Amino acid sequence: MPVATGAEMRTRTVSLACLIASLLGAALACAQELTLTRSAESGVDTRIAHERAWDRSCNALAVTVSITKNLVNGTVAVAPGITSTLPANTPAAGNTGTCAGKTITGITLRYKSKSGFHGTDSVSYNVMSGGRPPLARVIIINVK
Repeated sequence: MPVATGAEMRTRTVSLACLIASLLGAALACAQELTLTRSAESGVDTRIAHERAWDRSCNALAVTVSITKNLVNGTVAVAPGITSTLPANTPAAGNTGTCAGKTITGITLRYKSKSGFHGTDSVSYNVMSGGRPPLARVIIINVK
């Protein structure tokens, strides 16, 4: 299946409640929202995200994805059990840098627009793993 390539834009936003809590010194579990931009061709099945998590020993952790806002002009498929290799540029924060080059099983999200659609579509979802608070994701898809 063809995989669309394109510039990726990452934007992190923190909710107002989390900002106020941090300014007041209150402990509040606040997850950041990650917004990604992807490109896809009209009517072509395209991988738009791969969600995975691992422990300090590079063992895959169970990951679940929950769609919170569906697409308007296409469909998204959530496929568990997909393996991939962590890239060499995996951040070395904590002990995770030692996992670069390791194969990890996770979940892949694939997008397919309605045939003939050209424009912008988006999907929102939460990623859960290891009993941590959900991580919010938004993917904006530019369909050509």
